Amino acid sequence: MNPDHRIASPMTEAPVVPIGPRIAALRAITLVAATFLAFAIAGCGARNPPHLPSAVNPMPVPPVATVPSAPLPPSSAAQLSAIPAPFAIARGTDGNLWFTEFRSHRIGRMTTQGDSKPYELDTDVLPERLVAGPDTAIWFTDPAGNRIGRLDPGGAQAYVPLRTANSGPAEITRGPDGNLWFTEHAANRIGRITPLGTLTEFVLPHVGGPAGIATGADGNLYVAENSGDRIDRMSPQGHVDEFRLPSVGSLPNGIVAGPDGNVWFTELGSHKLGRLSPAGDLTEYPLPAIGTPLSITAGPDRALWVTEPQAHAVFKVSSDGHALIFYLPQTVVPSFIADGPDGNLWFTEPTGKIGRLTPVGILTEFPVAAYSASVSDVPSVAAAGAPRKDLLLSKP
Repeated sequence: MNPDHRIASPMTEAPVVPIGPRIAALRAITLVAATFLAFAIAGCGARNPPHLPSAVNPMPVPPVATVPSAPLPPSSAAQLSAIPAPFAIARGTDGNLWFTEFRSHRIGRMTTQGDSKPYELDTDVLPERLVAGPDTAIWFTDPAGNRIGRLDPGGAQAYVPLRTANSGPAEITRGPDGNLWFTEHAANRIGRITPLGTLTEFVLPHVGGPAGIATGADGNLYVAENSGDRIDRMSPQGHVDEFRLPSVGSLPNGIVAGPDGNVWFTELGSHKLGRLSPAGDLTEYPLPAIGTPLSITAGPDRALWVTEPQAHAVFKVSSDGHALIFYLPQTVVPSFIADGPDGNLWFTEPTGKIGRLTPVGILTEFPVAAYSASVSDVPSVAAAGAPRKDLLLSKP
């Protein structure tokens, strides 16, 4: 595929009523579907600002170290009254899993043994996506506050405000240069923050709603532009190649570097997986289960692992297009997924749990810090349904 070549313009500045588990799962599916489609289309609720020219006199944003809040201890269960709804999840550098909660002022940490601990943030903070930084801290997007946040393991917070109002910061990742890179869905920009807090923004050549972002094996950043139906390849210096998808309304969203040297991404609108090589060769695979592929990660067995909440399923996809489908119990709604430090897959459930799936399909669910009597502190163990073996994802 011949890409469109562009240079992105840099802009630098520096009481809960108990409900049955099946009803809870149905509500969770509705929540997940509505939430992510809304985010994909509206950019986390942020408005599209007018086009702005490149900065003539760039000004650095004050470093993170200059705007910290006082350290906050982890919250106790007595302080919390509602059942949490785990949202995004990421592997930390400390060997734990870290996760956000939907429309909540907290970030949680879970060990590989299933012990969770919440960290309360300031009451005006609503964290969404998160990633482990190069400095042992967790970095996260806060679209409501239009900023990027930093939480260290001790509980101290710091924030970097973004230059453009209502920019819609969405996904965040660790870049090839040791900095943090993130998408600004509504502002049509890619942001870069150093561990010290210096901010640089790059304006993309065309409006497209940048959503997911990942670092490729070739040292470039790859961006899924969901309203633009394309994948961008961006160098750390700002050079952009655009690769258009064949179907209008594909809504590419989650994206990850695969073990085969290619990047893989989900398509919310067309219910497919896409694969893009560094040379620009594009392949799309329709998924056999009914539902929307939501989240994707590279995990055990040199495979891609994909969640489909509506199908209550997790896919294991090899780089040659063969797939295994692990059908989970109907009360399980797998949402965001991450590879764990223990060789297993970990995913969030909006019903107040974190799921752990082994590569052979053994499922364990861990409740998130039993905030109310309606959530049990005892993990449940089950086997996922026998996978459908050796499904070859057909090309259209």
